[in-house]
Amino acid sequence: MYSDAITAFRNRNPVLIFDADTREGETDIVIPSQFITPDIIRIMRKDAGGLICTTVKQADAEKIGLPYIEDLFRKCLDMDKSILNAEDMKYDKDSTFSITINSRDTFTGISDNDRSLTVQHFAGFLKDLKVEKISPDSFGSVFRTPGHIHLLIARDGYFSRRRGHTELSTYLVEQAGLIPSATIVEMLDDNGKSMTRDKTENYARKHGYGFATGEEIISEWSENH
Repeated sequence: MYSDAITAFRNRNPVLIFDADTREGETDIVIPSQFITPDIIRIMRKDAGGLICTTVKQADAEKIGLPYIEDLFRKCLDMDKSILNAEDMKYDKDSTFSITINSRDTFTGISDNDRSLTVQHFAGFLKDLKVEKISPDSFGSVFRTPGHIHLLIARDGYFSRRRGHTELSTYLVEQAGLIPSATIVEMLDDNGKSMTRDKTENYARKHGYGFATGEEIISEWSENH
């Protein structure tokens, strides 16, 4: 439930978010980025198995100068631009991928400890950015690219523009009064497919995690807008 998910986030616990049967039909494990730990990265890697990503609001990304990756490719990719045509994408037409980063304090960047450190530093950078303790131009002094954390930019206007896990998770974290960045990963099954909603709900109950649906989150957002 929506309210339970908010409480779980405030208590530093993960929440599972199912987007919709009419979209990806996938569930992501989600944690506010400020609460990431090596143990949670390990859970995401072993129990979920998808791509571990960290979100940022579009307004914050623009302050830093983070691009959508397809915009960057349109400008500099020296090949047939038809590769960027996403008209045949089954669930959406807009990607939220940005660049990949490592904290400059990491070693290879891929270990649970390193990925956790990168996310922690990213959340801290956003916090300092909000209270104007740091210049957006200092991003490169804290991080390097390419790296092992994939950044995702939540579209402005949230669900008026897109209804993916990037927006769902970022909005829910923001509503919990936390730094508006989530770290997320898709849950995959051993059969080679995405884990079904029934299985992910059972997983959430077994581990005491919150569970919310895109429908619940978007309904709450609609009432406030």
